[in-house]
Amino acid sequence: MTLTTLLLTVLLFCVTVNSVPQEAEQLSSDSEVTAKGWMFVKGPHMKWVSTGPAGVWAVDMNDNIYYRRDTYNMPNQRIPSKGSRWTHVYGKLKQIGVGWNIIWGVNSGDQIFYRTGVSPSKPEGTGWKSVEGRLKKVGVSPVSNAVWGVNSRDQIFTKLGITGTNRQGTAWQKIRGALSDVSVDAAGVWGVNNRGLIYYRLGTFTNQQDPGTHWKRVPGRLVNIDSGRGIIWGVNSAQNVFWSRISTSPGRVNWHHVSGIKLKQISVNSNDNSVWAIDGSDRVVFRRGV
Repeated sequence: MTLTTLLLTVLLFCVTVNSVPQEAEQLSSDSEVTAKGWMFVKGPHMKWVSTGPAGVWAVDMNDNIYYRRDTYNMPNQRIPSKGSRWTHVYGKLKQIGVGWNIIWGVNSGDQIFYRTGVSPSKPEGTGWKSVEGRLKKVGVSPVSNAVWGVNSRDQIFTKLGITGTNRQGTAWQKIRGALSDVSVDAAGVWGVNNRGLIYYRLGTFTNQQDPGTHWKRVPGRLVNIDSGRGIIWGVNSAQNVFWSRISTSPGRVNWHHVSGIKLKQISVNSNDNSVWAIDGSDRVVFRRGV
């Protein structure tokens, strides 16, 4: 082989390798790679993930529950962490929500539970306690532990009487309207209905314990939504990802499309605005803000 032929062969090999699209790369079960700011987190395939000051929690395809070690962080800690490993937690849930120092979830029968004994020294908690009522999805404020949820008929409820010493609250208050998904944070209460229309609850900005006054339609269409500190993220029916800054007039949004990834579900940590999500292949992904 001549020197010229050898150089051409090497050049062709390099071009071929570098031309492989990122989405075609195969990930082994223990790999973590970054794709346009997103990190694929090793572990089981999941169907729901939630992040907040009480850490990152997720449920897999069989409703098994997991806590992500080294993700419990209180409001004075601003450095996003992807944690170290998944720890299996006893119980079965289909969906989960993380608050300031508590975790709520619902099982396949729409029964509602919250996690007892959650603390910095024992972030995975000690047990599950049932709560009256039925919900298909539950959202928990990482600021005040306020709880909002929707049932199988898309009816909306908020839990009254939640305090620092009464984490399960008192009674459920029904809120007028119909939503298929609801999110609660310092930015207030947000939701989407079964047609993908987006709504914001007036009167809940920085005051999620308040049931608010009425729903305001927000431009765009999404199937899942979650808000952080001054920001909101969502995914639509095509699994496209969007975010917008929000201010004291949260009904005004300016959606930005995030290219390079498809997501089914998304969760934002209001401490540091880190984002955890489930991608189109049921893998957990992590991103340090916008």
